[in-house]
Amino acid sequence: MEDKELSPQESLDLIQQMIGKARKRYTDNSYFFLLWGWIVMFASLFHYITAAYTSFEYPYAGWSLTIIGAVLSMIKGSKKSRQAQVRNYTDKLYGWLWASLGIAMFTIIFNGESIGWNTIPFILLLAGVGTSVSGAMMNFQPLRIGSIIFWLLALAAFRVDPTKQMLLMASGVAFGYLVPGYIMKSNAKKNAV
Repeated sequence: MEDKELSPQESLDLIQQMIGKARKRYTDNSYFFLLWGWIVMFASLFHYITAAYTSFEYPYAGWSLTIIGAVLSMIKGSKKSRQAQVRNYTDKLYGWLWASLGIAMFTIIFNGESIGWNTIPFILLLAGVGTSVSGAMMNFQPLRIGSIIFWLLALAAFRVDPTKQMLLMASGVAFGYLVPGYIMKSNAKKNAV
């Protein structure tokens, strides 16, 4: 098979296509960070407020939203896979990274009683791993900064009671998922113009 020499116009078209795909990837990734950022933020704050200020027996009820998040993530991920004309190694690695972390987080939460429901520090650590690796894969500094915030909050979470850990979790997703997610989305919109 011979390499065909591209004309200047064909080269420009190819570069524009590649840039367009990179922009779309930013937008697609922002969906997951924003979805999970808002779900975890709401659930954390609901848990904290109901546990600290009410006599509500089920402060953890807000976490049931994560089931909806998991379903929406699977639907969006499946749709994204079907629509992808080419799925490269990085795309596959990114999907496996977050699926693996999701399974690890679920395992920790499911077995939370055995560690006195002190699960939040471990979840923050895993979220830091996910955002750190994702930031490196996408060469996206806001995610790398978010991972450092997650890790610092995990250190603090080991030193506060489980109810106050919910505030640390809310802060973590605000700076580790939501801020980078909105920056990704904004960059994608700017680049689409």
